[in-house]
Amino acid sequence: MTLRQLTLASLLLCAAPLLAEGEDEFGTWQEIGIEKAITRTWDVGLDLEYRAQHKARFSAGLNTTYKPIKYLKLGLGYNFLYTGRPDKYNDKSDYTNYPTEWTEGYNSFPAYWYPRHRFYAEATGTVKLWKWLRISLRERYQFTRTKAYSIDRYRYRMKYENAEKTDFDENWEPYTYYELETELTHDEWDTKEVLANTDQVLRSRLKLEYDKKRCHFSPYISAEAHNSVSVGDHMLLQKVRAAIGCGYKFRKRNEVSLSYVATFYMYDIEDGEVIRDHDRRHALCIGYKYSF
Repeated sequence: MTLRQLTLASLLLCAAPLLAEGEDEFGTWQEIGIEKAITRTWDVGLDLEYRAQHKARFSAGLNTTYKPIKYLKLGLGYNFLYTGRPDKYNDKSDYTNYPTEWTEGYNSFPAYWYPRHRFYAEATGTVKLWKWLRISLRERYQFTRTKAYSIDRYRYRMKYENAEKTDFDENWEPYTYYELETELTHDEWDTKEVLANTDQVLRSRLKLEYDKKRCHFSPYISAEAHNSVSVGDHMLLQKVRAAIGCGYKFRKRNEVSLSYVATFYMYDIEDGEVIRDHDRRHALCIGYKYSF
């Protein structure tokens, strides 16, 4: 595959989800990293990140990388994730017995936070062309474990029933209407238990970066596919993430970066079921890394 074909493939991969209908959501990400060189080929690092979006998330991670040969880098890492879920409402209306009897209502889940543990292993192959273009392909296996936890659930209901027919209008069927009480009772509140679960994902990322000697700026573009291997006996493309940004190095050990990240969701897994998803997430990412 030529460089032109490789670039075209990555652009098509990013553009395909744009054709689907869905909701757009905007947010910001902030990243801070520290990297320590143990030897010329071995590094260790610490990363902190906060994402302010629909599902806010804080993460802290440790990682290490080793470069056995010039064109290959291997890495291992662990991240502690603390994710916030916003208020959620599930429609529970039942019209199966209409017009004899039916109910309208919903379940309400107040906002809450829950922890996750993530481990990953990766390999990155890199080549440099024309002394300024760095092309890298990263393959990452990611294992995420979520422990069991419980959340409060509130039930809101309104009930309608047929009443006796009157002579007011023979074409109209009157009914009795029962309003839901504003104050919750014991029967209208319970706790939902969320079982422990694991998620395994293969992440494939292609990145093109401008990297020239004595140049402090390093603009780049990238495309990444997230394939879940936790469902059935095949891979499921959950989302595609594209990014364009630029890093700036100053005073040898410091680097700041600014990028735009777009995530296109294809499928999601909820309660063990695969759900089609067309949502899009847009984020402005600001980062800083100190290396020594």
